[in-house]
Amino acid sequence: MSGLVDQHGRPVRSGSYYKGTTRGRFRGPLTNQVVDSRQTLNRYTRHTLCGYARTLYENYGEVRGAVDDITRYSVGKGIRPQSQAGDLAAEYEQFFHQWAKAADLGGQFSFWGLQKLASKRMDVDGDLGFNMVTGKNNWPFLQPIEGHRIESPGSDDNIHDGVAINPATGRPAAYFVRQNETHKRIHAKNFILISDPNRVNQYRGVTALSHAIQDVWDTGEILDYEKVGVKAREAIGFALVTEGGMIDDGNDFIDEEHTAEKTGDLPWQTLQAGYIPRLKPGESIEDLAGNRPSPTFQGFLELLMRKTAIGLGIPFEFVWDPTNAGGATQRAVLAKAQRKFTERADLLDEKFNTRVWAWVISKGIARGDVKHSEDFWKVKWQHPKKITVDVGREAKESREDIKLGLKTLADDAGERGIDWQELRKQSEIEALDLIRRAKAIAESEKIPVDLALSLLSQRSANPPIEAKIIE
Repeated sequence: MSGLVDQHGRPVRSGSYYKGTTRGRFRGPLTNQVVDSRQTLNRYTRHTLCGYARTLYENYGEVRGAVDDITRYSVGKGIRPQSQAGDLAAEYEQFFHQWAKAADLGGQFSFWGLQKLASKRMDVDGDLGFNMVTGKNNWPFLQPIEGHRIESPGSDDNIHDGVAINPATGRPAAYFVRQNETHKRIHAKNFILISDPNRVNQYRGVTALSHAIQDVWDTGEILDYEKVGVKAREAIGFALVTEGGMIDDGNDFIDEEHTAEKTGDLPWQTLQAGYIPRLKPGESIEDLAGNRPSPTFQGFLELLMRKTAIGLGIPFEFVWDPTNAGGATQRAVLAKAQRKFTERADLLDEKFNTRVWAWVISKGIARGDVKHSEDFWKVKWQHPKKITVDVGREAKESREDIKLGLKTLADDAGERGIDWQELRKQSEIEALDLIRRAKAIAESEKIPVDLALSLLSQRSANPPIEAKIIE
């Protein structure tokens, strides 16, 4: 008994109220341990899942395509910074963009390439580390560290799977990276570990494909078996059926000029259009027609792949086949997918981009490359253009929202993957150029400036149609 009683004082059996707590003979056991994440996600479990996930990503198109789509639409050509440091914003942005071209210590990736790498490795490996290295002349570099190299040097209650924990606060104090036979300790202030945890005090990430490993594995094997069956059926083609089941050399199947002696052991392979086979009494030719793969089989495979896509947070129709979705459904599919991409970009901003920005700009200030500002660390990030199913309709709605003050230029530019400050600057440059050219035409041709402007660029729905020539 649980010690609980109802309103009448009668004992109540523990768990009897919720059916989920009961077990029966019609279903198998299900793990119901209630423990800390470090006990369920140990090094062995994480490495095993990571190894399987890497295999699936390299060998199965539905997995690679889904993971690459998340990165493609979340990062695009790169999540770009927009400094909020006032008058020094442009200076900081220019310095950061120059640094970003060679951000990788190994010289393989730009900062935008490292963003893509971080997004992919979160989905496949579970996490990715970055060692913040100061090179010659105090120049900053990022050194990417794959998750399997972040590991504990030994047994210690305060070190969990390569992460040293401050027992008083629960915060990561340092990270251990394996280098050949030794382990290097890196202080947490110089290290970034990017992951998307699902639990409190989960210090290491787990592959986003953990839910799909068995389904994708089974899908691959089922397809292999099905392909073998199809090949076997197509290789036979026809069967010669006899009453006694006796096998001959095929001489009676074709005419004299194509006997077994002249054509080999299988003379029926030389059949051409117009041949008339001779059959003995009781013999017949049957076509081994088949229905493999059947529509039911294809639906079963789609079910398994749908589970993979949904577990990654994107609709199956976005990853596999959008043709079955109508207009309204397609918008819902794209909206749901866009939510996932926005979440991923926000996660990169929070755990990676903003911290790298503050570190790089502070190094630039210390080196004397840029001036100091109290707001040097303040930054917003410009995400890639949002996907849409109806560009024309949404563009029209955005223009109306801007006119009515319901949407700002920054919001509209952000949805199109454009920096609104750059857009405004370019508009200013083009406007000044237009005015200068219009004035030059007006003076040389002795016409009003507004007419010259209308001839160069029609900015109004009703341009002037008459003008007096200046004599």
